[in-house]
Order: sequence, then C-alpha cells, then structure tokens
Amino acid sequence: MRVRRVGLLGGESTGKSTLALALADALPAFVAEEYLRDFVASFGRTPLLVDQEGIFLTQQMTVSTVERAATYAETPWIVADPLPLMTAVYSVVYFDDTSLLEQGIEDASSYDVLLWCAPDIPWQADDTMRDGPDVRTRTDQVIADLIAPRLPLHRLVGDAEQRLGEALRTAAEA
Repeated sequence: MRVRRVGLLGGESTGKSTLALALADALPAFVAEEYLRDFVASFGRTPLLVDQEGIFLTQQMTVSTVERAATYAETPWIVADPLPLMTAVYSVVYFDDTSLLEQGIEDASSYDVLLWCAPDIPWQADDTMRDGPDVRTRTDQVIADLIAPRLPLHRLVGDAEQRLGEALRTAAEA
C-alpha cells in the first residue's frame, strides 16, 4: 500500500492544525506535527536564520517517520502540519532569505494534495509563537507570490467545516 500525502500551508492561526486533526479522523490519516513548536519549547526562543535549515530537515524527517508508521499500520494517508516548505516561507518572511525555497518546492511537489489555508478566520494569540495578523498576512502574500505560481495549491476558505469539506473533495480527486 502506498501512503498518500497531504501537505498544509498557511500563516499562523489559519486553521492548519484544526484541519489536520479533522482530516486525520475523516480520511483516516496520521499527522506529522510541526517541529517548530518543539524547537521553541526546547530552546526557549524563536528560531534564528541559522536554525532554519535544521528545522526544515527535521520537519522532513518527521514526515518520513510518520509515513513509515502509516505504511506499517496500513493507514492510507498522512497529513504534514505543515509542509516543510513552510520553514522556507518563514525564512522569507522573517529573514528575507530564499535559500530554502527550491528545496521546499521540490519536496512539496512530491505530495498528493497541497492545501493552502487562507487567513480569513479570526487570528488567535498563542503563548509562544504567534506574532500577529500582520505577519499572517505577509506570510499569505509570500505564499501567493513565490509558491502558488509553482505548485498546484488548493486554497481553503471559510469556517472549519467548509475547509474540511473542500479538503476531502480535493483528496478524493487526487
């Protein structure tokens, strides 16, 4: 059995994690969770530019590990929450650095479904990582300008139920 992969993109507080959990129940799927959260918790700080490549590679390894587990468990899907590509996007947003973009786009092109969560839901604060609606908007613009022209992204808008419905339709067509 070949495990199929869904990758999530979108700025902070765009519903990626909520969608990942809903997809995990509906498809069914295993979720490859965001390493960035672990990084911040472990190091007690947000990443520096020098940390970005390691975060990117660790997220890739997390996805690979979850994919192997899904294969073993005969679970048909995994959801990357988010794609390793999001580390490259954050490198552009925070550091004006594009060095991970090509590697991120190449990795993302191997996914069966790429879902882009729009910033049309209310922004919610987070104790450790979220910087605000302006950063979320800037992140969305970087995805629109640098990623969307190069990958087949499916834009998700609306509330959680609408996003899940569209995501499931997109996965069924993949």
